[in-house]
Amino acid sequence: MDTEDMSQEFAGRRCKSAAEVLQIKRQERWTSLATKAALVVIGTCAVSNFHPKLLAGGEESTLQQQIVIACWIVVIGVSYFRRTILRVAWTAGASSAMAFYAFALLSAFWSNNPLANGGKAVALGIVIFGAYRLARTAPFDDVIDSLVHSMFIICAASILMALFVPDIGVVHDWQHAGQWSGVFASKQSLGMAGAMALFLSSYRLMGEQRSYYHVVVALAALASVVGSGSRGGGALAAAAVLLIYLTSRFTMFIRIVAFAPFVMSLLGAALIWRMTATGLDHLEIFGAELDFTQRTFIWQHALAHFKNAPWLGYGLNGFWTLKDVKDLFVERHTWFLDNYHDGYIAIVMETGAIGFGLFVLSYFLYGLQISWRIAGGGPPHPDVAVSLAYTCMIFFIDFTETYFLRSTNVMSTFLLLTLFITYAHRPSVLRSAADRAFAPPLDSGMRRRKNGRSSLI
Repeated sequence: MDTEDMSQEFAGRRCKSAAEVLQIKRQERWTSLATKAALVVIGTCAVSNFHPKLLAGGEESTLQQQIVIACWIVVIGVSYFRRTILRVAWTAGASSAMAFYAFALLSAFWSNNPLANGGKAVALGIVIFGAYRLARTAPFDDVIDSLVHSMFIICAASILMALFVPDIGVVHDWQHAGQWSGVFASKQSLGMAGAMALFLSSYRLMGEQRSYYHVVVALAALASVVGSGSRGGGALAAAAVLLIYLTSRFTMFIRIVAFAPFVMSLLGAALIWRMTATGLDHLEIFGAELDFTQRTFIWQHALAHFKNAPWLGYGLNGFWTLKDVKDLFVERHTWFLDNYHDGYIAIVMETGAIGFGLFVLSYFLYGLQISWRIAGGGPPHPDVAVSLAYTCMIFFIDFTETYFLRSTNVMSTFLLLTLFITYAHRPSVLRSAADRAFAPPLDSGMRRRKNGRSSLI
């Protein structure tokens, strides 16, 4: 082959490569937009139940859940047209966490109504797989930005509802009269949405991607938190942001905090043991009787039935759907909420001692994973720092609310995503020039010099 033929062949290959790169860019653009749009819808619809007057079916409407599941199917489908940017290392920690979720999914089959409760198991399974595919193919920053948009939509709409449509946006019962519920059926839901918005916007304000938009989001979040009367939620979100700052700058601090979720799960176990052993419907602390706005009534009523299914539990969504359980609670207290208001009690009641043991083990190994990732002495990747801070925040909240094992709730889903992020790593070899062109930049802690050449770890 002469020089002219070689030049023509090289030019042809270069044109073909350029065309491939252009095609990949187009594919990356539409898949990114589709994923972000789906995440914004998920974040908007999956915080909590909207006010019945905003839904065509009223209190019995499942429209929100249907929309969320449909969007997760979109995320999963689109992910197969995207490059893999992270791989989840199936270590003992990641495997034990997935064993816990698998056990929870299977528990629907031994619940009181496997057919009905199987629907929740299928929804949870779709969300788990969707979070896994999202962690592998979507930059974590894109996920955070999408959730910031969602929380801002919720907070802004809730403020407008409270100011201009008070019949929907303001609570009118005797206990919480005048407090905001916004677009939701309960004021607690708006408080949690505000706390989430404050956490994410404050995280953005701490970094280089901060903008005036994030200031506006933070102000809307503060207004929602204060208006709903959930000042504790706002303070907790602020504490979580402080935790991000400390963990991203002080290695010794993150070594301590890494096991905080594990310690809190042990405290949850201690609470369960205490209430089961005493049989009281309140907690006695320094002579004072605390019921946490009657939450302890719910805890004791549930735990009184624990002995009937101690090892396997009642199955996913299998306890409060028992008619006898509901009727007895109404007879004793004249009101009813099919919510444990404690995530740790929810786990032990629905998956038993076996499920709770898997849960505790998985977060002990989670602490070891965080410690291993900073073993080199450098600061952790920002994604790991925000993941740990969020995990600590949710574990604390779950002492009085229930976010563990929620099938479509965005707070529960983000916890799953942060779990995958903690066990994820960059692929050691990028398969093509196009992959290298589109790969996100590595942080300084992920490059090492070996024999004079940069290598990925």
